[in-house]
Amino acid sequence: MLIIVLLKGVPERTTQAMTVTGILNRESMNLVLNPHDYKAVEAAGYVKQAVGGKIIGLTMGPEVKLSPILKQLYFEHLYGIEESVILSDRKMAGADTLATAYAIALGVNTIVRWHTKPINQLIEMIKLDKPKDQIKSEAEKYYNDNLIPNNVFSDLKPIKDSIIQRYVDGYITKDEAIKQLQSEQESIQKFIIIAGIKTTDGETGSVGPQVAEGLSELIGRTVPHATYVEDFFFDNYFLVTERRLGLLVQKVRMELPALITIADEYIQRPIDPKRQIMVRSNNFKGRTLKPIVWSSQEIGADENRLGLKGSPTIVGPGVDVGKPPAQKIVGKTRVFLENIESVEYDGRKFGPFGRGDIADGLPDELVNKLQNENKIGIFGIDMLLEELFR
Repeated sequence: MLIIVLLKGVPERTTQAMTVTGILNRESMNLVLNPHDYKAVEAAGYVKQAVGGKIIGLTMGPEVKLSPILKQLYFEHLYGIEESVILSDRKMAGADTLATAYAIALGVNTIVRWHTKPINQLIEMIKLDKPKDQIKSEAEKYYNDNLIPNNVFSDLKPIKDSIIQRYVDGYITKDEAIKQLQSEQESIQKFIIIAGIKTTDGETGSVGPQVAEGLSELIGRTVPHATYVEDFFFDNYFLVTERRLGLLVQKVRMELPALITIADEYIQRPIDPKRQIMVRSNNFKGRTLKPIVWSSQEIGADENRLGLKGSPTIVGPGVDVGKPPAQKIVGKTRVFLENIESVEYDGRKFGPFGRGDIADGLPDELVNKLQNENKIGIFGIDMLLEELFR
């Protein structure tokens, strides 16, 4: 099973990394993992132990900022993620929840197609009666690339009954091998997507369900979803979830593929040790530490539905709740006289700054330079009136 965990890098302090228009400039900020996503990683670990498969972290944003965050998640909880995909393209910048969900849905669909293609190739080779040693060699390559599960092929000694090995050794016929591979392909298409309940830089909690809706549009069938999930388990190819909505506890039974968002109250169920042989057969070879980076073109995105262009939401200015109140004195305090996205000095980047922001914490040489350029000046009566009556 493919276990796809949606992850997000959020800023430590939001408005200090905002543009004047209210858009988050993620390239200029310190990013940390969205705190609610840790529960999603924990839930993914349960799936890995319960039914087997591969945990893939999927995120969107600047590669240079997200790679360090993802690296830490390979060793989170018992399993952590085993592979990571970053959707990184300037065309995706400034996306609201709708444009974000569209890109993520395409990323999920690309991951699934990426894993079904090798099995398709093996089926075609068997149908064409290609030499068995050639088929085994191709399967071994896919296995080492971490693209097919142990069920299909494995070099592990305990896994002696992989489909390809049984076919090569003559224990199953051509038709039986094709049928079993087709069943394995269907199994990969019954994946699960797990997300945190919300993100700290948006607090909408809507991206998860929107991804399910966007994916439904892409694959031509409904991908069910459940939010605020506190408990879940598998019943064959069905996912049974329990969520709390106020005083109501609701159980939802969904056919896979499906998406769930994990509540912070989630507690992992105990694992049935009797299923471990089956789990091991469903697992993949191991970890791939280097992130896979895809652009908008590689996921087949319509550029009109990405980033600012594809975002119908108008974002307002950020408010830094944790920032202490600042006192500005007319005729004395130095402030910015205009909006500035960013300014570089001595190899460091500062900003963004809005008109009226206090020019503190900057090198004296930079302040003098900006004063000479009439970008910094003294807080006056006109600016005070502007702030009072805007």
